[in-house]
Amino acid sequence: MKSIIEGLKIAGIATALPETVIATDDYAAIFGEKKVRRIKRSTGVEAVHIVRPGQTASDLCVAAAEHLFAELAINKEEIDGIVFVSISPDYRAPGTAGILQDRLGLSHDVVAFDLCYGCSGYLYGLYQAALLVRGGGCRKVLVCTGDTQSALVNEKDRSMKMLVGDAGAATLVERGEGTAHFYFQTMGEGYRDIIIEGGGCRMPSTEKTREEITNEDGNTRRKDDLYMDGIGVMKFALTEVPKAMDVMYEMLGCTKEDVGLFAYHQPNKLILDYLSNAMEIPEERMPVGLQQTGNTASASIPMLLSTLKTRGFDFANTPRTIACGFGIGLSIGAVDVDLRETRILEPVTVQ
Repeated sequence: MKSIIEGLKIAGIATALPETVIATDDYAAIFGEKKVRRIKRSTGVEAVHIVRPGQTASDLCVAAAEHLFAELAINKEEIDGIVFVSISPDYRAPGTAGILQDRLGLSHDVVAFDLCYGCSGYLYGLYQAALLVRGGGCRKVLVCTGDTQSALVNEKDRSMKMLVGDAGAATLVERGEGTAHFYFQTMGEGYRDIIIEGGGCRMPSTEKTREEITNEDGNTRRKDDLYMDGIGVMKFALTEVPKAMDVMYEMLGCTKEDVGLFAYHQPNKLILDYLSNAMEIPEERMPVGLQQTGNTASASIPMLLSTLKTRGFDFANTPRTIACGFGIGLSIGAVDVDLRETRILEPVTVQ
């Protein structure tokens, strides 16, 4: 699905990380030094941030949003839309967006709703915000994206425990002079490649779904835990992301040489390196930023931008950025945006 939406501006982006940090090397006593070295080398993950018990994705999003409000001197009364994107909401019901409206002290005259997306979720959140602004109903929409995957992954699942981290982000979309080109794909036949099978209405949580099973690779998990078919997701990304970029170039009437920054979801270094080589895009224009955060799902693209800010990346002289998320669904989302006037803040830490 292609969509061109005019009259937009991304005013600011803020991110938040939980205080607790676990180095990948710390898992050597559990999984063995050889396994840890191999995971560290292939994924590029050196450390992840994880939430403390009882801390949620919405807590991280609140911290990011409050930081954004303070740094940009935003009048909360002017915000009339809020979108929360996550696979780890506070409750099955009600939606977390309404709770965020109250916690952030926003006006009651606000439209608020949740989207259940992970790796591609940032793009879906931006698109919903763009529709609300372009439709005339909203002036400023707050997009909160965040996940606490550490609470969803089994402690004994070696394939994921050293890879995923927790983070939250807040992005303010408002009326402006910019134009955003969006492209989305949904391939629902691959829904089992990233799934929490137990705990929903189709498979309610029972003693059976809470039973731990160890597979032939030595990974232990339950039906109630987050599962990812790493090979399946990698094949999907390497096949479909380059095709999506070709569609974007056609929409924009440009080539890859005209794009200053490819801000991709950060699954792991192996996938990003393969994509970089396949599309012949150098790392300085398609950077890896997950070394100290891991895969942070719906927060990974804004977290990458915040990380680049700490590295001194020159956003002011980068006229064209393509952001792309891919994963759960299976789904792909991409957008062309101008971030030259966007206030991108460095990450804050949440106790």
